[in-house]
Amino acid sequence: MPLDDVDPYRTAPGPRHRTLGGPAALDDADVKLWLQAWSGTAAALRTGGERRVTEASALLRCLVPLERPPGAGPDGRDSCSATRHEAFGALLASPPRDAVALAATLVHELHHAKLAALSDLVTLHHAGPEARYFAPWKTAPRPYDSLLQGVYSHLALADYFQRRALVAPPPDAEYAWSRHARYRAQVAAALPALVASPDLTVPGRLFVDEMTAAYERMAEHPAPRDHTIRAQAYVKAARALWTQRHAPVLPRPKG
Repeated sequence: MPLDDVDPYRTAPGPRHRTLGGPAALDDADVKLWLQAWSGTAAALRTGGERRVTEASALLRCLVPLERPPGAGPDGRDSCSATRHEAFGALLASPPRDAVALAATLVHELHHAKLAALSDLVTLHHAGPEARYFAPWKTAPRPYDSLLQGVYSHLALADYFQRRALVAPPPDAEYAWSRHARYRAQVAAALPALVASPDLTVPGRLFVDEMTAAYERMAEHPAPRDHTIRAQAYVKAARALWTQRHAPVLPRPKG
C-alpha cells in the first residue's frame, strides 16, 4: 500500500480542520518509524477479530502521513487522523505511537468511510444539519448525521478493544479493557438520541437497531468494575460540562 507523501493533491486545498496536522514530507527516519508501526498492524488488528484484517485489506488503498496535530506533546501520544468522503480508501494520519494505536486508527477511520459510502447508497435519515446533540467525544454540539458517524465508529472501537482484552496478556489486556470501557460508556450516552429520532428512515431504523444490538451483546463480557466506574465518571463529567455550556441555548430535539 502506498505511503503517499508526494502527491500535491493528497490533502484537500484550503483551510484544514483545526485538529489536523498538515501534510507531511517524510525523511528516512520518518519512513522507518511508519514501517515499524505498519509491520505489526496486521497482528494487532487480528486480536480484534480476523474480520478487521479482511476489512482493512479490502478497503484501504493509500495512507497519507500528516504532521502531528497543533499543540501535540513530544511523547507521541497525541495524534490525528481523518478520511475524506471524496477519496474513499485513503487514510490520513499522523505518526502512530505503535502498531496497536495504528490498528485502532484503522478501525475508527474505516468505519467512517464505510458509513459514508453506505449513506451515498441508502438514505438513513432526514434529520437537518442543526448541531444540538451531545457527544461525549466532542465539546461542541453535533448534528444528527455527525452523531450517527461518531457512535458507529466508537462502537467499532469498543468492540475491537473488548476482543483484544479477551486475548491479550495482562498488561495489554488492562489497557484494552480501559479503552473498551471508555468507548462503550460514550456509546451508551449518545445512542439513545439516535434511537429516539423520528427522522430515521426504514433502513436507518434497521441500522440503528443493529447498532443497539451490537452494543448490548458487549454486556456478555463486561469490563472490570474499576474500568467501568472510571469510564462512567468521565462521561458524566463531560455531559455536565456540555450541559452547562450549551443546553440553555439549544432547541429541544424533535420527538
